Amino acid sequence: MTRTRLPTGAVVLLGVAALAVAACLSLAIGSRSLSPGAVLDGLTALVTGEASGSSADGILSARLDRTLIGLVVGLAVALSGAAMQGLTRNPLADPGILGVNSGAALAVVLGLQFAGISTVGGYLWLALLGGLVTAVLVYAVASVSQGDQSLTMVLTGAAVTAGVTSVIAGVLVSNQGALQSFRFWQVGSVAGRDAVIIADVLPLLVVSLLIVGLSGPVLNAAALGEDLERALGQRVHLARFVVAVGAVGLAASAVALAGPIAFVGLVVPHVVRLVTGPDYRRILPGSALVGPVLILLTDTLGRVVTPPSEIQVGIMTAVLGAPVLILLIRRAVLR
Repeated sequence: MTRTRLPTGAVVLLGVAALAVAACLSLAIGSRSLSPGAVLDGLTALVTGEASGSSADGILSARLDRTLIGLVVGLAVALSGAAMQGLTRNPLADPGILGVNSGAALAVVLGLQFAGISTVGGYLWLALLGGLVTAVLVYAVASVSQGDQSLTMVLTGAAVTAGVTSVIAGVLVSNQGALQSFRFWQVGSVAGRDAVIIADVLPLLVVSLLIVGLSGPVLNAAALGEDLERALGQRVHLARFVVAVGAVGLAASAVALAGPIAFVGLVVPHVVRLVTGPDYRRILPGSALVGPVLILLTDTLGRVVTPPSEIQVGIMTAVLGAPVLILLIRRAVLR
């Protein structure tokens, strides 16, 4: 039976509507809920500079920060995952599963331990370096494999993650200060951060976003195989390298802002693909809208499941994403 594909305009319209709803819920819901009228009045006051200084204004201001960070992180992680799946032709690819997040985490830990780096700007370049090195390592091992390259890539990513996690634990045991800083960063959270930190990652984020956002034709050609890519006149290795740098740049930006958040880059492209079909010129903008929706909704859910405490968004996405990963692996094995 043929699936019905929605027109691109309808996909964008639905995505924007869902994003608006998720953002409103993120602003209104928490340990103290705000009415839609209070949210609107508070936003108007913040924009005009006429905030009253009441507790409601303070709550809204804090939620606005985490909402803005959630939008950026969801956008970056989802697009990074979509690009990685297209480049590797691997439905299980995402920054967490391929070890990019763990490589970024190791670089951040080494920076904390040996250089005393503790700023978002510092985290950014460390995360980018660690993510790039890990991505190159995983791809190199998979490219020389004699078996299924997609499976080898996933297994290599898992092995790298396990090894890197052990090294991180060893480094942190001897430094309690670095351990505390890393624990706050590692859990994956959009809470407790000021939205001004987005400015620290903005240059890399914009460049990476432009690269990946325009990579639809490259990813579509990659799905056809290397021989057909060359027949279409594409400089295969250069094109893939540029898109890979953009994907890792997006992942590094998200990791620097909120820590490693798993499964969003895995789940979102599959959800979008069900609606848009296999064309990456439609998958990429769809992922850019659905990724922030997922981050904002899971962050909002994490505020209300165990009141008055919160469950961080990185934990919520892992809890919801693990069953999806099992389902995808099961489908791949049974195919």
